[in-house]
Amino acid sequence: MDATRRRVLKTMGGSTAIAALAGCVSTGGDGSDDSGGSDGAGGSDGSNGSDGSGGSDGGAAGSAMVWADLTDAEDEDVDAYIADFEEETGYAIDKEAPGGELDQQLETAIPAGDGPDSWIWAHDWVGRFAVREDPPFLYDARDDVDVSLDDYTETAQQAAQFDGGLYGLPFASETAALYYNADMVEEPPETLAEMVSIMEEHHDPDNGQYGLSFPGIDPYQASGFIQAYGGDLFDEENLEVTVDSDACKRGMDALETLYEYMPADPGYESQIVAFADGLAPFAINGPWELGNLQSEVDDLGVTTLPTVDGNNPRSYSGVQLFYFSAMLADADQSTVDAATGLAEWYTTNPEIIRSNAESQGYIPVLGEVVESGDVADEVQAFAQQVEHGVPMPSHPDMDSVWTPVEDALERVFNGDQESDAALDQAASEIREAL
Repeated sequence: MDATRRRVLKTMGGSTAIAALAGCVSTGGDGSDDSGGSDGAGGSDGSNGSDGSGGSDGGAAGSAMVWADLTDAEDEDVDAYIADFEEETGYAIDKEAPGGELDQQLETAIPAGDGPDSWIWAHDWVGRFAVREDPPFLYDARDDVDVSLDDYTETAQQAAQFDGGLYGLPFASETAALYYNADMVEEPPETLAEMVSIMEEHHDPDNGQYGLSFPGIDPYQASGFIQAYGGDLFDEENLEVTVDSDACKRGMDALETLYEYMPADPGYESQIVAFADGLAPFAINGPWELGNLQSEVDDLGVTTLPTVDGNNPRSYSGVQLFYFSAMLADADQSTVDAATGLAEWYTTNPEIIRSNAESQGYIPVLGEVVESGDVADEVQAFAQQVEHGVPMPSHPDMDSVWTPVEDALERVFNGDQESDAALDQAASEIREAL
């Protein structure tokens, strides 16, 4: 997927195995040794040990390598936070942008022993990397962290885990919601019928005017409507392909309604520019576009996706993590402490989370901030949509779902195939691949 949707790459996500782990993570192992307890693993107050040394034995501070593929604005903020962390704790963090596609760089570097100790990315890689054994790609840090998973929202807890292991810590969430131009829309629609009525007023493609800007052939972006009636693109609990279910086919009816009001080119850039240029009253997209659209649209609003026959669209959500790399398995304890300590300090720091929400549109997943409601209205709208939605499935089989579904949506959009037949074909292709 393109860089504008970097954080929601279309593969796997979160885990359902949180109940047993959530209670034990907060203990930092058994609490009696140097495996990451309160003697230096990076407590929830960000101190990483009362002596500031960063190491569990009071000696020299540890160091860790972090890889990140961020926008310029994100990069600047993260660099400033890391500098604060280093000053407070004595740890040394070397943050690098590896160049090229991050997952491809990891595929090369980790087997060669040259990978980072941590990296920043959405949770969609947890499932794929957690099952890798030769060599392993992730490090289970449940005995090395000193924060309670209960500090985070339930969705974020799920996203950081797979099959009982803790492979990262979460700091933001994202999903697709409804942008609207308040100069063109008096009141944001609560229902799909209300939205259609407004789109009808503005849709005039012969004169370059449209009802909606929406990259709706992307299954991630379209997931809310397809799953609005309770269906799932993939049933993770039962490991079944269910995109051809009656519920998903009913959801496609809503999606096809939206297709009628989009520009003829379904590509991402063609869609987003229509709204940014004031040529459409609505856009459906994620918070990663918030800063860009705020600079282009004078009176920008964000609200949850409109209900479909009383159902809230169940959009997929992505959760950004500090991943724990398999490089930590053979690292010095001071390096483990540095990598996990940074993740703990960053993800549980309410000021960082609030600042990220304001400057980057990040949706908080730190319970303290979520419950306070102390973020902008736009971010609150995205957060509410996350609550309506579901995290991307974590099982590696999900990797086989995306392309057949996207191809099916494109055929429907272009009028090449009826939606029921398109979903049937997608399901057949997925089952064959599995």
